Amino acid sequence: MGEMDDFCPHLDSIGEVTKEDLILKSKGTCESCGAGGPNLWACLQDGCQYVGCGESYADHSTLHAQAKKHNLTVNLTTFRVWCYACEKEVFLDSRVPSPTHSQSTSPKLSHREVPATVHPLKSVPIAVADDGESESDDDDLKPRGLTGMKNIGNSCYMNAALQALSNCPPLTQFFLECGGLVRTDKKPALCKSYLKLVSELWHKKRPSYVVPSSLSHGIKLVNPLFRGYAQQDTQEFLRCLMDQLHEELKEPTPCYNQERDEEEQEDQREMERGTTEDDFLSCDSGGEMGDGEGGGGVGSMAEMELLIREEAGRSISEKEKLKERRLSYCHRRTSSEQADEDADVDTAMIPEPDNEAYMHCSSRPCSPHPPDAHPKLSSSPPRSSPLRTAHSYVLKKAQVMSGGKRRSEIKYRSVISDIFDGSILSLVQCLTCDRVSTTIETFQDLSLPIPGKEDLAKLHATIHQSAVVKSGSCGENYSSQGWLAFLMDYIRRFVVSCIPSWFWGPVVTLEDCLAAFFAADELKGDNMYSCERCKKLRNGVKYCKVLRLPEILCIHLKRFRHEVMYSFKISSHVSFPLEGLNLRPFLAKECVSHITTYDLLAVICHHGTAGSGHYISYCQNVINGQWYEFDDQYVTEVHETVVQNAEAYVLFYRKSSEEAERERQKVVSLAALKESGLLQFYISREWLNKFNTFAEPGPITNQSFLCCHGGIPPNKYHYIDDLVVILPQNVWEYLYNRFGGGPAVNHLYVCSICQVEIEALAKRRKTEIDTFIKLNKAFQAEESPSVLYCISMQWFREWEAFVKGKDNDPPGPIDNSKVALTKSGGHVQPKQGADYGQISEETWNYLFSIYGGGPEIAIRQTIAQPQEPESLHGEQKIEAETRAG
Repeated sequence: MGEMDDFCPHLDSIGEVTKEDLILKSKGTCESCGAGGPNLWACLQDGCQYVGCGESYADHSTLHAQAKKHNLTVNLTTFRVWCYACEKEVFLDSRVPSPTHSQSTSPKLSHREVPATVHPLKSVPIAVADDGESESDDDDLKPRGLTGMKNIGNSCYMNAALQALSNCPPLTQFFLECGGLVRTDKKPALCKSYLKLVSELWHKKRPSYVVPSSLSHGIKLVNPLFRGYAQQDTQEFLRCLMDQLHEELKEPTPCYNQERDEEEQEDQREMERGTTEDDFLSCDSGGEMGDGEGGGGVGSMAEMELLIREEAGRSISEKEKLKERRLSYCHRRTSSEQADEDADVDTAMIPEPDNEAYMHCSSRPCSPHPPDAHPKLSSSPPRSSPLRTAHSYVLKKAQVMSGGKRRSEIKYRSVISDIFDGSILSLVQCLTCDRVSTTIETFQDLSLPIPGKEDLAKLHATIHQSAVVKSGSCGENYSSQGWLAFLMDYIRRFVVSCIPSWFWGPVVTLEDCLAAFFAADELKGDNMYSCERCKKLRNGVKYCKVLRLPEILCIHLKRFRHEVMYSFKISSHVSFPLEGLNLRPFLAKECVSHITTYDLLAVICHHGTAGSGHYISYCQNVINGQWYEFDDQYVTEVHETVVQNAEAYVLFYRKSSEEAERERQKVVSLAALKESGLLQFYISREWLNKFNTFAEPGPITNQSFLCCHGGIPPNKYHYIDDLVVILPQNVWEYLYNRFGGGPAVNHLYVCSICQVEIEALAKRRKTEIDTFIKLNKAFQAEESPSVLYCISMQWFREWEAFVKGKDNDPPGPIDNSKVALTKSGGHVQPKQGADYGQISEETWNYLFSIYGGGPEIAIRQTIAQPQEPESLHGEQKIEAETRAG
């Protein structure tokens, strides 16, 4: 669909060309200026052997094409073909290697090389900015992204969610401008399906609607819940989709930040160690925050040319697989870093909580009381509807171990976590011993309660008194007074659910829902706090504040209540602002975010009752600023008052910053200057996308295309053009002085150290697997081995994945703890029914010499000498003994 699939009429002008010819030309230089690779281009005109430089230098390849009227040229690094006449990327037959990159990225780094499937949103990366051509100027003014989605069988929940995500500029811009980074070897490659869908939705020659069948099929493979054609919950779909996108796109944070991360962790521990109620006040009570500017100057570089001397055929094309041993699994990921420390807290500073039950901020599968969900997914007892649920999960970390030695933790990030992740600082105090524990929970969305009439009155009273008082579990104000009270409350809530909201309560605002979420909670009854100091369940109180705000804030209003015998929907109108949602009252004093106001991007609405109904979404188009209703395949422009009166279910807010807009305009002006300096610098394409779409892009992260040694990892060599953008010296200096980070790069080279490490790793794998096969073959040939060693199959499978190249990280020390049973006297034997295998003593000794670990589980078989030959003739006594390792 679109121009990419159209036939190029200039393909007949191509002469005979082979892969070997192109590789040979890639080792040469520009015939006009002598510049080296990798950004060389070869003319494909029949009979023409010209090789010219790209825009990294003087762009002689373009000058040649214009002068000679030769239309087709091929990049000798990526083997992607560009047609100057058609102004698009074209695909050839087997004579030229097929491109390995996504269709949504350009073969060169300039405006004329952006394929038709890629378009700028409101902010255009400066490396692909338009140069003023009339056709492109007109295209920029035309609204895009107004493509509907066909309903393929009760799929309105999916269509509404996808349209809302599609209108989140940071995410959409990433897939359109950084499509070359959408690489994964994980099934079902949902990120590629989403890339294709976004490209179709935002194509300048968009159809009236598309059919999201590929993505629908992929999500059904990920989660069986979405199989079939039943109506599902759009919030569940959003969580599942973004979780899978994160898993497929995640990368480890660069090792450059290891020391800084250790310092930050130490600062965090100090902060948690000294946390008191005074420290836990909101940022309104603290001093002014800094402007967040990064410091530092631009270091001078010895050379200005990009030079990669290794040939493309020697590059390592296998994509690295990154191991993550999850500490726990809870929906997407459960609560993250936790540090419990003793602290003396003045209990007089803590407000007296009322007698309401507390529900931990946890994700649904790990809680006995599920949050808001589709009625088919879960149900909860009447007394257990949670006050709040922060969709929290473990930070992207794993313990990586090699040779029996534990490495430092690896943190993972992705474009999903960069955009949607925030963190909450929680403080829990035991009311018996005053012990305080702090927890940092990472959230992807906030599930907010909708306060009832009584709860709303309490909230407004506490705000008026400028004190934090527990608001209560929304709609659940009864106490344990027997079956009569339970029955009366059961009837009351059923009747209330059937009465329009205007009849029984005042208008609820989104700020009210946030206040109810962040109000102090009492831990008592079924939700008592397990105190580490008291070693018992104790009454406690919990406070929550935001420690870090996400770039895009996803808010889920808990409209569905699922009881034992029925489910109902809370149809109360929740008033929400289109602009200027301020979260400053809910920030911790230690909050690292400087921008605290948000503007609305999209709203997902549910019409109907619990268990049925229809989903639509309202989204603001980023190009013209107008609001549109997306109802499956129908897209209609609406006035903003229609949006404000909508019955919101899920809302997407984006950080608002006029300063960020001015920064982008400043950079565009600098890039337009003719005298920009003698050097050119390389910058991460992904970070540049952040600069163009984020309110707070953070420090420059050039480590995304560099290894720990400062070179290009061999496995990233063949798609380096997708990772970097070339900037003039004045632009780089401005960005570096403004945001910091780095490092400064104006010379790229393949890292020889990494190449040696890769070769050493391959040699290690081959040695280990060959040795194991040899030893195991000898073991299988033994008819009656005298000793058998047991080894955990869980550890063995990890080791097998490592030596076969399916996993980049070694498995760590041998861990037989789950299959070992220690008897009295220290004897260790395998547990009955445990998951273990049997290996020879030589194999055990070999693996133990490399990885260490234990405990050792040996089963020795000895034939006892008969003491009475007459009575024991023909019998053998077998004694099994074990010894602890």
